Amino acid sequence: MEDRTLERYKRNISRVSAGSLKQLTSPRDIPKGLGYFTDVLKRTFVDFERDDNEYIGSYCVMVPDEMIYAFGYRPLRLCAGHSVAAMIGDEIVPRDACPVLKATAGFHAMRVMPIYQQCRLAVLPMTCDGKRKSAALLSQYLPVIPLPLEMDKSEDRFAQNLQNMHALMKSISKETGHRFSNRKLIESCKSINDAQQEAYKLYNFLSSDNPPVTGSQVMAVLNSYCYDAPESWTQHAKILNTELSHKATAMQPLKRKKPRIFVAGSPVTFPNYKLPFLLEGLGAQIVGDETCMAGRLLYDPVVPDDYSTDGILRALTARYVCACTCPVFEQTDDRLSSLTEKLRQTKAEGVIYHILRGCTPYDFELSMVEQLADKLDIPVLRVETDFSAEDAEQVKIRLEAFVELIEQRR
Repeated sequence: MEDRTLERYKRNISRVSAGSLKQLTSPRDIPKGLGYFTDVLKRTFVDFERDDNEYIGSYCVMVPDEMIYAFGYRPLRLCAGHSVAAMIGDEIVPRDACPVLKATAGFHAMRVMPIYQQCRLAVLPMTCDGKRKSAALLSQYLPVIPLPLEMDKSEDRFAQNLQNMHALMKSISKETGHRFSNRKLIESCKSINDAQQEAYKLYNFLSSDNPPVTGSQVMAVLNSYCYDAPESWTQHAKILNTELSHKATAMQPLKRKKPRIFVAGSPVTFPNYKLPFLLEGLGAQIVGDETCMAGRLLYDPVVPDDYSTDGILRALTARYVCACTCPVFEQTDDRLSSLTEKLRQTKAEGVIYHILRGCTPYDFELSMVEQLADKLDIPVLRVETDFSAEDAEQVKIRLEAFVELIEQRR
């Protein structure tokens, strides 16, 4: 690309990202502790700051961050949610591909985002068809290690997935020349577990009748984890949670409760917060989500039976693969059970089922989610969209009708 063209794209990336950050921080009486996390996103997507870290990128929550830390690198989630990058990706990947893949390919091709250029390599799980097919394409921009995964969660397949994790460890060592450190692996398990505890505390604020923080703000805090060190993120998450606890005790009950919406389906990735922004603008309260870049990003802690390398890798396989509720797996019972529990805990009155165009795994399971919600007497609205703002008014009209439906059902 010509320098002038790249500069124009860079300005547009910064403009769109700054717009989302402005909406996140525009409500009155926003938590002061939120500033740290919006600054993380600002440094990454608006200021394009470069740091001294070396990264190993990943395209899915099934790649263990702990293993990357064990080699002395910082993990970086490369799943992109930017409309400008997706527009560039339209020229690279098939038209009907998932916009996450389009945006990711677009960022790699433009080479304007320092975090993408600082990646030593990327690990690409072989989950959905889009990821399988994109390995060769992405390898034009950086070394890519495919991670084969069994989509069957049976005990027999667990052994194969464990073997795949051992193979991944050897591949990273061969590609980087770095040695695996069991000490760093143990340390990273602890630091990430600490982050998970704070993430759970933060997430639980959303289910109260008058939460001291919005759903979009919680999504942004959790999303910022992908671009920060867990120790620093945890430290500031503790500060934010303490502030929110004090704020919650001082808040008065609402005279009329807001419609309680749970967001499920395809990932909601910064800066593409079109869906949560529209919902909150219509007076709805996002009480929770289970998308893989927010509510599902920080799973249950890693608890090894023993702290040998094999023992920890077993625990990592159990957490990142067996506990994963992504619809690409053959078994869906655990996903539906988890969703049922979350809907009951959050007292959700409606489900917005978010589908990114081209994301077929989530679209296929919609009927099962509708049957589950029907048993709980909770309405579901399927919203298919992408990263562009062109359909914002159309989506808003549908969401407005859904919010009114919930209020009428009370």
